Amino acid sequence: MENEKLLTIANWLIVGYFVVLLVERLQSLIRSVKDESISCMGSGFGKYVYGLTILSIVGFFVVLFGFNMPFLKSLFSADAAVHAKVNVLSLAIAIGVILLSGMVHTEYTIPPIQFGAYGLLIASMVLYTVKYQTVAGSKLMLWLSLGYLVALSMAIPVVYPSKIDKATLFHVVEAIVSVLLVVVFAVLVYLVFAGKAENLFYVVPIAIAIVGDILVLILRWKEEKNLFVLIFLIMSTVLWIVGKIVSAVK
Repeated sequence: MENEKLLTIANWLIVGYFVVLLVERLQSLIRSVKDESISCMGSGFGKYVYGLTILSIVGFFVVLFGFNMPFLKSLFSADAAVHAKVNVLSLAIAIGVILLSGMVHTEYTIPPIQFGAYGLLIASMVLYTVKYQTVAGSKLMLWLSLGYLVALSMAIPVVYPSKIDKATLFHVVEAIVSVLLVVVFAVLVYLVFAGKAENLFYVVPIAIAIVGDILVLILRWKEEKNLFVLIFLIMSTVLWIVGKIVSAVK
């Protein structure tokens, strides 16, 4: 019963993430459309960020309400049978789909609100980790994995407009890297929710982050130094190395 209560709280935190991020994205869309000085679809970049934001929001509703009604029921029940029916894969996909809208810069974006939404999601992952630590082979590895995942999530580059000579190339690269890392994040979040996150130190996710982030950073370095992404990329890499060492010792 206690575990189910914990999951109910965790799931409400996920709902908070959904609601806060959704409201922030919708206000950005509405204000951008109402602002006559902004041509949302007036450029290739605009078509991508606004188009992706709209598709992300629509896709989120389809995934959540079309494939995971048990999740909504779990918000009002501490019954183990109800929580057992929650499709954590669909839940992780919904988290990733709505996150895509938060990883593109549209006019009237409010970063503090977005970070608040991400904070709620992180808190939910902490509670899921607390639930599964009682059956984990190594609590240290479990918490190291969560710390690594949080750092990696912060290393996902937001798609920003650029005015460098090779702006089109840069936009394509940062868009691809951003989407790939959101997919990676959703997969790893699924493992957290499924109780399979004792060792998230796979090669492919960190390789995508290192290669992708470095490309994004280098291409735009003279125009703007994205120290936020750089710091969390370094942190992710360090935690990945530590995780691999601890895993080898274990």
